Amino acid sequence: MSAHYGGEHFGLLADTGEYGTALWLHWRERTEVGLVTVPDCPVVAPGPAGEGCCLFAGHAEQHSWEDASEETSCTS
Repeated sequence: MSAHYGGEHFGLLADTGEYGTALWLHWRERTEVGLVTVPDCPVVAPGPAGEGCCLFAGHAEQHSWEDASEETSCTS
């Protein structure tokens, strides 16, 4: 995810094996830690390659392919 400070934070733990969902660690500041299963972001990059976003539905900020600082792969 894009660098951000304060508020909610998420870290990908695992693909649930169920199409279109993943298990994410969710926390706010240093409290309220939990696990959540959320649907994948349905947005696809423009163009014929159309890489899918590696984040979850409703995420804040940019889609995973929009991070200009480095190439990001959903599988790495």
